[in-house]
Amino acid sequence: MSAATDPVQSTVEYVDRLFGEGMGERHLRFLERLPNEHLREMILRYHAVESDTTWLSIEENYLLGMCTLCATGNYDTAAMFAKTLLHLGAPKQKLMEACGRLAMWVGGLPAAEASFRIQKAIREYERSGVESMALWFPAPEERP
Repeated sequence: MSAATDPVQSTVEYVDRLFGEGMGERHLRFLERLPNEHLREMILRYHAVESDTTWLSIEENYLLGMCTLCATGNYDTAAMFAKTLLHLGAPKQKLMEACGRLAMWVGGLPAAEASFRIQKAIREYERSGVESMALWFPAPEERP
């Protein structure tokens, strides 16, 4: 199996490319916590889709994901996507503008809630960097 078809290898390479050497293995530890092997494999395969930048950049993909997750009320994962965007160099103003524009699609109050949640994620990332994403990257000693 090539790295392109091996979801574990694809994930390790993709996450290492985004967050640095060793972070892919750490992210695998997080995904191992999913008890259903089919769900785990599905999530692993998402990384191959995300890494394909033929039509969407990685930043565009995460911004689209952040907005969709906010619109559906999945703020914890949206916050992690926001932190990923910051890690990739996206300006925080871009994230806040996207939250403001959510109002066109989901209404003012849900967009305001999303804005507050993303502001919190920005503060956490500014304070702790990638360590604010420790849930996605458990250290070796935190292996389940």
